[in-house]
Amino acid sequence: MFKKLTIKRKLLIISTALLLIPLVVVSFINFMQTEESLNDLGKTNLSNSVEMTLEMINSLSKYVDRGEISLEDAQEKVKEAILGSKNEEGLRPINKNIDIGEHGYLFIVDEKGTMLVHPTIEGQNMWNDEDTKGLKFIQEIIKVGQSGGGFVYYDYPLIGNENQIEEKVAYSKVDSNWGWIIGASTYMMDFNKPANNILKVNLFTLLIAVIIGLIVIWVFTNSISKPIQMVMERMNLLSRADLSPEPLRIKSKDETGQLALAMNDMQDKLKNILQEIAKNSEIVSSSSEELTQAANEVKLGANQIVVTMEELAQGSEKQADNASNLSSIATNFVATSQEANEHGERVQQRAKEILALTNDGSRLMESSAKQMQTIDHIVRDSVGKVNELHTQVQEISQLVIVIKEIAEQTNLLSLNAAIEAARAGEHGKGFAVVAEEVRKLAEQVAYSVTDITKIVNNIQEEFSVVTEALTNGYKEVEQGSTQIKTTHETFTTIQNSLQEMVDSITVVAENLSTIATNSSEMNSSIQEIAAISEEAAAGIEETTAASEQTNSAMEEISASSEQLAVLAEELNRLVRQFKLR
Repeated sequence: MFKKLTIKRKLLIISTALLLIPLVVVSFINFMQTEESLNDLGKTNLSNSVEMTLEMINSLSKYVDRGEISLEDAQEKVKEAILGSKNEEGLRPINKNIDIGEHGYLFIVDEKGTMLVHPTIEGQNMWNDEDTKGLKFIQEIIKVGQSGGGFVYYDYPLIGNENQIEEKVAYSKVDSNWGWIIGASTYMMDFNKPANNILKVNLFTLLIAVIIGLIVIWVFTNSISKPIQMVMERMNLLSRADLSPEPLRIKSKDETGQLALAMNDMQDKLKNILQEIAKNSEIVSSSSEELTQAANEVKLGANQIVVTMEELAQGSEKQADNASNLSSIATNFVATSQEANEHGERVQQRAKEILALTNDGSRLMESSAKQMQTIDHIVRDSVGKVNELHTQVQEISQLVIVIKEIAEQTNLLSLNAAIEAARAGEHGKGFAVVAEEVRKLAEQVAYSVTDITKIVNNIQEEFSVVTEALTNGYKEVEQGSTQIKTTHETFTTIQNSLQEMVDSITVVAENLSTIATNSSEMNSSIQEIAAISEEAAAGIEETTAASEQTNSAMEEISASSEQLAVLAEELNRLVRQFKLR
């Protein structure tokens, strides 16, 4: 039961008990000591009154012995001295000059129990009278008096109120002169009356002390319990995720004040941590959206690269086929030129045949020139597209760097959030789990970014090889185009000079030799272009595979970004459970 009470009530109960118990004990002891002292004083007065009466009897007895006064007069003087003269009713008043209590008086009884002097029953025999407890008190008084003096306690009706029985004490001692038993009696309440007054004063003082003490205790307990109550209410608000109240204002500098200050400090730090977490979660959410957008853009770029690479692959295959055809034609042309060179002596006779062959060669050369122009355009377009792809890959590299920086910042923020959650103790466990998930996700993103960086670097290296190969091929194509153009011009010259072939057979033979030589070189160039085209096709296939791998990595990054956004939203939801304003 006591454990369920508040601190304020416990302090009130304990302090009140510590206040009341000593006061009550001291008051009780004081009352008992006072009562005992008053009883001793009263009994002393009783015995002194009896002794004074005995002295007076002894003195008067001497006068009687000398014959100066009669025995009857002397005894009457004693009776009048201890009580007074009889009134008309034959009763003697209590002598107020003898201080033995308000209802105290002296009396004289003989050894047979007859009251010789008494305020109300003088002349009556009380030998067999008993009190309420059955004590024959007159016999006890006589017995004690004859034994040298002593006290007897008994119950006796209060004079003036016969229905009220009170405890009475009597001191008696025998007179050696006349044989009287001199007694002095009074009620115990007369002895205890000053003690009762002192008890009333003590009770009044106790009441005042209790009132003052309770006021002091009330103020003291309030000074202790009120700050604790305020801290408890504030902790209840914190347990309900309410951080909006103003800081506690407690002027006390003791432990309760320090407790309130610690409470305020904890509330401020927790609010700052949650605000920082909310801010960071918004940054993470925004960054995840940007990361998702960037990943989608990279994905689109990668798809475009794949499409472009497929087109380049088709162009390269076509270029390789054309180069192969051109190589066959050039081989035939070389054979024809050699045959023309060998049979130069028969040129004149077969001028018409040579003219026809020359016309065929001219047509073939025109076709070759057109094919070389097509190859030139294809290679030029391939170089431009490769350069564009190279630029896009560099942009991808920049995006990867940004993603890596975002992942590193996210990892750092998650570590900071985990540290702050650890400082928050039990209330920070939920945030520590979220921060750990964010950190793991950031690490996964970092690993993915590292893989992407390697892939992009490989792509860049392949692009460099492809660019160099296409550039070399482009140069060779230009040379081939020039050579084909020269050959075409030569065929034109041959065609124009056939009419003069007879006269210029030597020149024709030399030209045929030159044609044979140039045809061999052209054939080699065309074969080299074919080889370069095949290599370009292989490089484009590798680039296409790398682009597809990049596309797959971007899909993973996009999925990770979406998961990061979900975690950021969950973190925001947890933070929104706290009322910060």
